[in-house]
Amino acid sequence: MRRLLALLALVVGLTTLAPVFAEDMSGAPMVRRKITWRTGRSELRPNLAWTINDRYFHNFIIGLGYSYHFLDWLAAGANVGWAFPIKTNLASDIERERKTETYSFPIPASHLGLLADARVELSPGAGKFMLWNQVAIAYDFHAILGIGTVQVRWNSDASARFGNQEEEAGGFKLSPKVGLGMRVFLDRGIAVTLEVVDHMAYMYTAADVTADGKHYTFPKEDPEFCHNLAAVLGFSIMMPFETEYEE
Repeated sequence: MRRLLALLALVVGLTTLAPVFAEDMSGAPMVRRKITWRTGRSELRPNLAWTINDRYFHNFIIGLGYSYHFLDWLAAGANVGWAFPIKTNLASDIERERKTETYSFPIPASHLGLLADARVELSPGAGKFMLWNQVAIAYDFHAILGIGTVQVRWNSDASARFGNQEEEAGGFKLSPKVGLGMRVFLDRGIAVTLEVVDHMAYMYTAADVTADGKHYTFPKEDPEFCHNLAAVLGFSIMMPFETEYEE
C-alpha cells in the first residue's frame, strides 16, 4: 500500500512539474539545428597585409573591407587600402654599391600606393573543430574573385631625376584580384581571417639608368604583367552580432 501511494505521489509530482519544465525549455534551440554563421550578415574587416614577392620594395598595406553574405557560401563586397613602401635587402644593397662620397643613388623602383577593389567571395567549405577538447571553433574556407585598381608610385627619393616621365609610367592601373582564405570564428560575432591575395597589374617595377648614373629613364618596352602577392591578416566584426538558427 505504501509503495502504491509513493508511486501515485511521484506521478502527480511529475505531472505538476512537466508544464514548468516545458515552459522553461520552450525558447531553447534544438541541439541539431544548424547555426547560420554567414547568411544575412554584414562583415566589417580591418586588415593588415604584406606583399611577399617584391624585387625592390615590399608593401605594408593597411586596409578596410566590407562584405555582405547573401548566402552561407556567397558574399560580395569591397576593400580599400594604402601601401607603405619598405625597401628590400636587394634594393638597399644596390644603393649602397652605387653610392659614392659625392653622389647618392636612390634606386629607381616602383611600389604600390592606393588599392581598391570590388569582390565576390565563395565559401565552398566550412566546419568546426574542438579546441583543447572543450571549445567548438567554427571556420570556413573561401575563394576571392575581384576587379579594381592599384596605384603605381615611384621611390620618392628618386623622383627628382625622372623629369616628367614619372606620371606617365605611374598612376592607377586596372587590377584583377584572386585569392584564397580561411575565416575562424572566435565568437559568434568576431572572426579572424587569413588570406593570400594577388593584386595583378601591368606596371613598371624599375627604370633605366643613364650612362652617367645621374638620370633615370623608363624602359622602351611595354610594362610587365606583375603579381603583387599579399599575405593578409584581418579582424572581422559580423553584424548582427548574434547568429540565428536554420529552421
